[in-house]
Amino acid sequence: MPRIRAESIAAHKEASRLAILDAAQKVFLANGFAGGSLSAISDVAGIPRTTIYEYFQSKGHILLAVLEDRIPPLLDELLESEVEGCPLERINYIFTAGVEMVVAAPELAELMFRVGRELPKDLRDQMWELLGPVTDEIFRQCRAGSAAGEFATQHPDRCGRVIADMLVSAIDELTQERDVKTTAPYVLQSRLAFIRGGLLGS
Repeated sequence: MPRIRAESIAAHKEASRLAILDAAQKVFLANGFAGGSLSAISDVAGIPRTTIYEYFQSKGHILLAVLEDRIPPLLDELLESEVEGCPLERINYIFTAGVEMVVAAPELAELMFRVGRELPKDLRDQMWELLGPVTDEIFRQCRAGSAAGEFATQHPDRCGRVIADMLVSAIDELTQERDVKTTAPYVLQSRLAFIRGGLLGS
């Protein structure tokens, strides 16, 4: 069992918390949420099981903490990238970047979109809220395109919801594929063509 070394109590607590998150990611990916026990997380982290309760209420809260720790930085990087062009180009970029993130970090996508679905509803709802910034940006671009007369739709929020749901479904599909790199371009292009046709009315 590995031992955690740190220079201060605060540093030790943070190191312990991160060790729990790292261990939980490995355990949940290997065994699913239902099969991922606190005992297994304890063994991998090198932390007594009773000590884990000093940091988290339950294994559901541990999984949520893993996602809260690792998903937002990826989404922030996506949204901070400046892409010049019309709303359609911005939507295409967001959708493409989302799919490319699955290719680059398939384990995190699997953790959220497969394992995370097993969370209790209250924690699952909190998990989906992590995607809020991306959904908000999609809605904003749909409204901008509609207001400028670039999009055929008179219901930009409905279109925004459809596009956000399509991004989730694309990621869902990819998390079930063994060869994500090969499948991703086909999944991406089919959905982008549908989005373009729907927004432009073509």
